[in-house]
Amino acid sequence: MKLKEGKMERSGEAKPLEAIWQAYKEAVKAEGSNRAQALYQEMVWPRLLALWKTEPRVRPMQKEFRVSIHTLGTSPEATILAILGAGAEKVYVLHTAESERYLEQIRKDTGKEIYPIRIDKSNVARIYEEVHRLLKEIAQGGGTLKAVSQGEETQVALDITSGTKAMSAGLAAAGFFFQRFYKNLRVVYVDNEEYDTELRRPRAGSEALFLLPNPHEVVGEVDAFFARELYSNRDFSGAADYFKRLVGKTNQLKYALYNSLCEMYANWWALDFKNASKQGEGLLNQLGKDSNLNHPLARHMGRLQKQVDLLREADAFVSSKDLGRSKGVLGVVATLLRLSEEEKRPFLKALYAYRALELLLQERLYRLHGRRADEPNLSPGEREKLQAELSSILSEEARVGKRLGLLDLFAFLRVLGDPLLKGESLEEVQGLSGAVQARNASLLIHGLEVPSEKQVDIILKKAKRLRQELERQVRFQPDLEPIDLEF
Repeated sequence: MKLKEGKMERSGEAKPLEAIWQAYKEAVKAEGSNRAQALYQEMVWPRLLALWKTEPRVRPMQKEFRVSIHTLGTSPEATILAILGAGAEKVYVLHTAESERYLEQIRKDTGKEIYPIRIDKSNVARIYEEVHRLLKEIAQGGGTLKAVSQGEETQVALDITSGTKAMSAGLAAAGFFFQRFYKNLRVVYVDNEEYDTELRRPRAGSEALFLLPNPHEVVGEVDAFFARELYSNRDFSGAADYFKRLVGKTNQLKYALYNSLCEMYANWWALDFKNASKQGEGLLNQLGKDSNLNHPLARHMGRLQKQVDLLREADAFVSSKDLGRSKGVLGVVATLLRLSEEEKRPFLKALYAYRALELLLQERLYRLHGRRADEPNLSPGEREKLQAELSSILSEEARVGKRLGLLDLFAFLRVLGDPLLKGESLEEVQGLSGAVQARNASLLIHGLEVPSEKQVDIILKKAKRLRQELERQVRFQPDLEPIDLEF
């Protein structure tokens, strides 16, 4: 069939698309808008299809994909262009019952074998599951992807152009989420650069496959959100990694200060007081510079200074082993008790609590009596009284060794008339004895038992009481609460 006035034939594929588009517009005017789609398929689509098979338009640049996953709606043209633009070896199409009828046309027009996956048009969770399944196959080199899989080197395109809004949104959400773990995953879509308002459709030839930038790489706020989430969950090392990457991505040095804060807390919670204090001192120096006076952390200089002072004291105590550094002992003990409170595993919870109480008793013996647990230098009378006290607590004959353990320390302080411990009843002290024995028989010490929550609480209760008394003595209350991230 030929157009009037010597116009080109409708199937004239050799003519430029501009001329074909003008001829198409005239045909629609002549035959009516109800014939617009049929005329498009007859006149325009074959030429556009031929062009994309040889020279697909991809923005910002052509990229070779090995796998592509597409959503399919009630208009297959955009999906076909996306498949040709991606040029993948393996093509997966997420379709509904309504759009299944277009699968054969897609195979015919693209010349590719496709792997259909039927889903409900509103089942976003299923899209997420299917994408996850396919990405795992890619990483493992299995399933239908085995022939093209090269692990993390496999380039994957997720096309969100077609389908229902729920389908496109679900695939986009899955894509941007999994980009954090599959670095060669890209979200793409077909869009047009020109729109014909008369025909109310994109002008043929202006379509292009657009590669969407990874928001995790170009938008610092995304990584900042994950860093803040990890920080709030006390994963300071994980948060520090995000802030370190943010410095490189955004060139914003404000994130370097957050990184230093996270590293300070990470070392602190790992009981590395030396490096924690170094990080804290460096952070304070940076915040003191004129260029950083408006940084959100600068508003917390007072608290930060107090925390760094405590870390410095704790490091001095650990390095010197000098029990006379009571403030340093308090810093270590407060940290151990905080770790015990936050720990969910009963073994470590008991270890932290036990060590805190032991340190408190050692410090108390040294501060009040000038004696050390490793060299108590007991007189014959003291040894006899301590043995009697221990035998009463244990309800059996006890022996006193050359060094004093936790229960020995507790009993010896009672013998010496300690005003804080002597007032406890024998029943209370026997409860501590049972908790200590449970700790010694635990899986991480000498046995195979699991300390109970009640047994750990007994140790924690006595340690907190001694800690409060030590705070009164040194006139210092440790601040272990992490500084809020204000962004």
